[in-house]
Amino acid sequence: MDRKESPALQPLDMLMVPATDRTLVFEDEFMLCDNLNRPADAGIGRQFIAPDRPFKMDFTLLMFCTQGEMRLRLNLQEYRLQGGMILVVLPGDIGECLAFGPDCQVALIAFSDDAYTDGARSVQSMRFLKYLTKQRLVPLAADEMQEVLSVYQWMRRKIAQPDFGFTREIVRCYMQVLVHNGYQWLARHHREQPDAERPQNRPQELFERFLALVQKHYAEERSIRFYADRLCLTPKYLSNAVHRVSGRHAGEWIKDYVLLEAKALLKSRQYTVQQVSEMLNFPNTSFFGKFFKKAVGCTPRTYMLG
Repeated sequence: MDRKESPALQPLDMLMVPATDRTLVFEDEFMLCDNLNRPADAGIGRQFIAPDRPFKMDFTLLMFCTQGEMRLRLNLQEYRLQGGMILVVLPGDIGECLAFGPDCQVALIAFSDDAYTDGARSVQSMRFLKYLTKQRLVPLAADEMQEVLSVYQWMRRKIAQPDFGFTREIVRCYMQVLVHNGYQWLARHHREQPDAERPQNRPQELFERFLALVQKHYAEERSIRFYADRLCLTPKYLSNAVHRVSGRHAGEWIKDYVLLEAKALLKSRQYTVQQVSEMLNFPNTSFFGKFFKKAVGCTPRTYMLG
């Protein structure tokens, strides 16, 4: 079968985040939004409370939680964002909100242009990005969170200021403050981690490289041999390493990524079942339907309309 290029699933665009009186958007590429000192139903939580609909991020998102808790799944890993923590979501991540607590209060900074973080080109920023692929949650001390919120409020005031001619430059400077503070916080957090929690052994390293490849190729390649070849390993060695680290087989990880995107595509209602089958490179719609029903318990069409 000829491989079809799989277009990305309908992404969660930055402008799809619900607009409230606490939403500020600058040039359709930078957004601030929060429900601070408000109940969870004030707007910010509704978009994320979609347990049956995963989404692919089309922008970078920084979430600062001041109180309460929300549970999310990013790239099949579950996270609990609690008061005093920052969660970083990167473009291309597949996410799903599992729960948004009634007392959860968060502030969001979203941007689609990496110029706001100096383009992520420096050695420091590349190390920062590499670490973020492993450590999405960063705990902050009370004074550090207060500093973040102060910078957030300063940005809000500048974006809201009418007829100010240097908004982009000012916002970039404020973001540099946050980014370089982030370098410091992550370095400290890394030092404070117990040695046992640091991914230093070869199986852990292979597992992370395997997941990175799966995230990039799952729509086109579902053979363990493909990933083993990319890592210059035998399929058996790779499978054993993945199972040793995660307790799950390599094939299960690949299948779950495929299912996650299939669910998101179906729930978007942008495509027919046949189109989803083709986008995910199944031989035919019947094969896709059997695969989906065996894993989910219902047909793709039933899931899409449910």
